[in-house]
Amino acid sequence: MQAAFLFLAGLTPFFGVFGVMFLLIFGFRRRFKTPFTQHLLRPPGESLRLRIDELSEKLMTDVLILLIGSMVVGFGLWAVFKNALVGGITLAISLPPFLFFARQLWQRICLLRDYNLGFLGERAVGEELNSLLADGWKVFHDVEFDENPGQKTFNVDHVVVGPGGLFAIETKTRSKQVLKPRDNSPNIVVFDGTALEYPWGREDYGIRDARERSQHLSQWLTKSLQTVCSFRPVLALPGWFVKRTGKSDLQVVSGRELGQIFDGLNKRPVMDPVTVKAICALLDQKCRDVGKDR
Repeated sequence: MQAAFLFLAGLTPFFGVFGVMFLLIFGFRRRFKTPFTQHLLRPPGESLRLRIDELSEKLMTDVLILLIGSMVVGFGLWAVFKNALVGGITLAISLPPFLFFARQLWQRICLLRDYNLGFLGERAVGEELNSLLADGWKVFHDVEFDENPGQKTFNVDHVVVGPGGLFAIETKTRSKQVLKPRDNSPNIVVFDGTALEYPWGREDYGIRDARERSQHLSQWLTKSLQTVCSFRPVLALPGWFVKRTGKSDLQVVSGRELGQIFDGLNKRPVMDPVTVKAICALLDQKCRDVGKDR
């Protein structure tokens, strides 16, 4: 029993460091004030960047908890050989939470990997779209919608506005499943007008989102401006070669093909400059929140 008390006393510095880190992190957040007088526009993947930051902090907490938990479990295993009762009680108390946090850490590591992949995809698509600025298009990224209380917040990944039309672009980034070592075969996905055919199977991931986001954006702007605003849905699959075999109202393209959609459209305007300016003003207002103290 004395050994148990000595062991717990030895953990005091770890708990102290753990507590100080929490105080520093949350104290910094509370005191942090940006020096900017005007908020900035959201860059590509801003929502994912915020999730990555939040998840990284949670991962750090999980690692610290597991570090302490592993020491307690280790003590329990050692104590079993010295005093079966003390060791058994220690393991019974410490092992379940240790396994819980170990499982949670693994899940969060997998989620962080997915977030990082998605973030890179958003950056790649955003880089392609930003090149349209020179041709007179306006580009907005990560347009967030949370108008319905109690409903899940969602965002339109990219919005392109110009005299040549309105486009809502959904990005879906899928990693390549390596079936063989050193597999350098091209990443090809087939779109038949209704679903996507990947090397591992058929799915409609992203198709529904692209249409729904486009429709919601059209309805929001139509209601706000009291004039019909119709967005064309686009699904971008960065890193993949897209083979189209069927017709659809949805355009599915690779990241590199995005620019081809807009070639010459501004020379055949379908919208007047006043409407374009009004749409851009609303989107600018909605996207200009970077630098807000959250």
